[in-house]
Amino acid sequence: MAKRDRVALAHGYRCANCGATWSPSRDHIDHIVELTDGGTNDESNLQPLCDEPCHREKTEREAKARAR
Repeated sequence: MAKRDRVALAHGYRCANCGATWSPSRDHIDHIVELTDGGTNDESNLQPLCDEPCHREKTEREAKARAR
């Protein structure tokens, strides 16, 4: 089983933020702590997020924080 599938399965194929059903064709596996901030590709640092709005909003927050 691929890492992406293991992460999604560990979260019950639900978005880790809002709980919506997670779909591999439209949604994302997200780094909880970004690689640029010292995060890893370990499964413990990965979470399924729905594309809209959860992944988009998290990405925007992280980009704003980096811009400061």
